[in-house]
This record gives sequence, C-alpha cells and structure tokens, in this order.
Amino acid sequence: MLKATRKTSLALLAITALVLVGCGTKERTANELRPPVPIQLNASLMPKKISISPDRIGGGPITLIVSNLTASDQRVTFGANSPSGTSDLRIDSQSATIAPNNTASMKANLTDGTYSLSVEDDAIPASIISVAGERPSAQNDLMLP
Repeated sequence: MLKATRKTSLALLAITALVLVGCGTKERTANELRPPVPIQLNASLMPKKISISPDRIGGGPITLIVSNLTASDQRVTFGANSPSGTSDLRIDSQSATIAPNNTASMKANLTDGTYSLSVEDDAIPASIISVAGERPSAQNDLMLP
C-alpha cells in the first residue's frame, strides 16, 4: 500500500512539473546585438601638433589614451564637430590636467561625423577624427573582456 502511494505521488509530482514547464509567457523578446568591440585610439600632445592614431574609424565605443609630450600641463577637450550645422553629435568632454610626460584616458561612444581633440594652448592646433559607418557587432566574439 505504501509503495502504491509513493508511486502515485511521484507520478503526480512529475505531471505537475510538466504542466508548470509548459506555462511560459507568450511574449517574445528581441535579441539585442552586442555593441562593437571597444577600440583604443592613441593621441600624443606635442609642442606643435596633436597626433592621433588611427584618425579614421567606424562608429562604436572607444578608449582614447592621451600622452602629454609637452613641457607644460595640458587639459584636453574631445568634442563633436556637427556636420552641416546639425546638432545630433553631443559629445563634449574634458580631461583632468595632464602633467608633462604623463597620460590620461577618455571613453566615448562615437557615431558618424567628425570629432576634434584640442588643448587650451592656442599654439597647438586641434586634430580631427573621422567616423564613418559602424563597426560590426561583437555578438559572436568569445572571450572578450
């Protein structure tokens, strides 16, 4: 008698589990693609110019590493140059003061357009970064940080 009750209980438990598994929601959710892999841009502040590498990239997240190779403290401004008078690019950030022979980093998510990297010293002209298109998604890239 005890074995029959145990078997019946186990059967009812299994049926209940199957019924609960089948009770999902019918709402479908879209799979969002991952953003592109962040890339690193390197900028050097020199006494007569600012050098950026690479200066042409696809849109997506970036990390900008700025090295101050001048003899004085520098504060870097990274901003968007709005194409043809539109104001859809709203990135404008400023670094902390970078001591001579030191570095700083800035992060941004770039879209199509041109961006400038400048310093407060008017003797050093700004440098331009061109962004065209978007880099591919990192959806199927494994082992990314």
